[in-house]
Formats: sequence, C-alpha cells, structure tokens
Amino acid sequence: MGHESKKGSAYKGTSSKAILHQYDFLGDFYRLTLGPELVFSYGMWEEGDTLDSAQIRKLDYHAEAAHAVGADRVLDIGCGYGSLLHRLVKNHHVKHAVGITMSPGQAAWARDQHWPGCEVRAENWFDHEPDRPYDAIIAIEVIEHCAGTTMWRARRVARYREFFQHCHSWLRLGGHLSVQVNAWNERGWLASLLLPPQQLDPHRSGGARERLGLKDILGGIKNVREGLHASRKVYPECFLPTWDELIEASRGLFSIVEARTDPDDGVATVRSWLEKAEANHVRGAELIGESAVSDIIREQKTALRFLREGRFTVVRMVFEKV
Repeated sequence: MGHESKKGSAYKGTSSKAILHQYDFLGDFYRLTLGPELVFSYGMWEEGDTLDSAQIRKLDYHAEAAHAVGADRVLDIGCGYGSLLHRLVKNHHVKHAVGITMSPGQAAWARDQHWPGCEVRAENWFDHEPDRPYDAIIAIEVIEHCAGTTMWRARRVARYREFFQHCHSWLRLGGHLSVQVNAWNERGWLASLLLPPQQLDPHRSGGARERLGLKDILGGIKNVREGLHASRKVYPECFLPTWDELIEASRGLFSIVEARTDPDDGVATVRSWLEKAEANHVRGAELIGESAVSDIIREQKTALRFLREGRFTVVRMVFEKV
C-alpha cells in the first residue's frame, strides 16, 4: 500500500470517542487494578508470580521477540501509560523508543514521567509518519481496535491487512514485529459464542456435528448477550480476530517467526484484575460511578469464563519483514 492510499483510508479503527471511554473515563478505575506498571494487557505468568512480575516478563518477552534489544529506534503501537517504552530504554538499551496512543490521558501521564529516550505521541496510528524506518515494532493488544464491529470476515481481514501494511512500511528490511492479541477460538467468532466448550476443542473429533440441547442453546444466547454488553459498555468498537485471519492478513508482507497461544496467561491476569476490581469497588464508584464499575466487573467475569472455556485465547506472534 502506498502513502496516498494509507492517508485516503476511510476507516481508521476505533474512534476517538470510544478510546476516551475505554482508556480515559474507565481508566480512572483501571489504574486502581493494573498494578504498579500500569500495563493494560495480559501478562506472562510462571509459578509464584505476582501481577507485576508477570507483566514485566511479558514486556521483556516482546522486547526480545521483536529483536529490540540494543536497537536504535523502536515503535510501540498502543503504548498506554508507557511502561514498555521506559523498559525498552532503561533495561534493553534502546536509544529511542516511540509510543503511539489515542488516549490523551495516557499520553499526558507518560510524558509527565520525563523518561529519557522516550517519545510519546497522542495520535491515531493510521496517521503515523516516521521520518525514518524502525528497527522493531511491538503491538500489544492493538489489533482488536482495527476492524470495528463488522461481522464480515473479508472486511475484517482487509482492515487487519492495513495494519500489517503500515507496519511493513515503517520497518527496515528484516525488522521484526511482535504482536499480542485476544483471538477467538479457531472455529470463528459466532461458534466461539454459541457452541458449548466441548465442541470448541479442535482435537475432539465430531464435536461440532453433535446436536445442541436446550441448555446449550440457552448458554449460547447468554454468551451473545454478555458479549454485546461488553462491546457496548466497556469495549465499544472492538472486535477480536482469529488466528487464521491474522495469518491471511500478513501474507506476502511478513514471514511468521513464532506463533503461540497462552490462554492460562489470560486467566491468571483477568483473575488478578477481577480481585483488585472487587476490592476497589467502592473507591471506583466514587471515581466513575457505580454502574460503570459494575459493567467492568461483569465484563471481567465473562472474560474469565470465556478464557477458561476456550472461547477466546491469548495469541502471541512474531513477524519478520520480507
């Protein structure tokens, strides 16, 4: 994709209004639950970890996976409160780390830290125009914001491909892109919501052909209702991809160096967030209102169940520019 087509793109991902709701308004409460690193994405857990240590391990994983250690220039798309930027410069000897966020509140907080070697830009990544290529790019739980709420697979893949085309144009040849994303079960978004857990297991023969009972149907209706609630109240204009949609969208632009699913990391992180959310319920209600806190807790309980049932998972992929 050339420069003109990128600038002329009609769709630019999640709107500023939706971002303000998710990360600025609700963010006043989330900051009570995220831990000292203020990282709003799933950590990488090992036995004995705290939320903080799991988040640091995740940041280090992506720095190494993207071959960012010792690099001159690294881009963090969706940098949030800047924890990865700071760690890239301080611990991984990156000379200049650039972060993009559409949240004015997050950008202001990160800039106020005055971290050397860190540059934070409050802009839509569609509009990002670097003056020279990056050595590495990291995008943690960003792709969920790329496709909107379209139910049409071809349209979603086209929008994910725009993401990969932008990253391809920003990277030097041979540069690496490390991605983390929430992804539906490989059966697709509709089946991920409607089917009972045993039929979502790809290793179980014949599962999808079994007849659904009344309990299964009612469970599927409940899942759709909970998914709609989360998309309206907590994550407006977001949609999860599937593994194969990302592979298709990146084809011809990147080779896949590593691909893994880590659902247990999602379970452990959401469980920790949920515990902290419930412990801070009263204080949160003072900040953003009782109904908003209740919406978040309801969404986190649903996410925890969906992860445990295999309806969606945590996918980590490393790409090399070709």
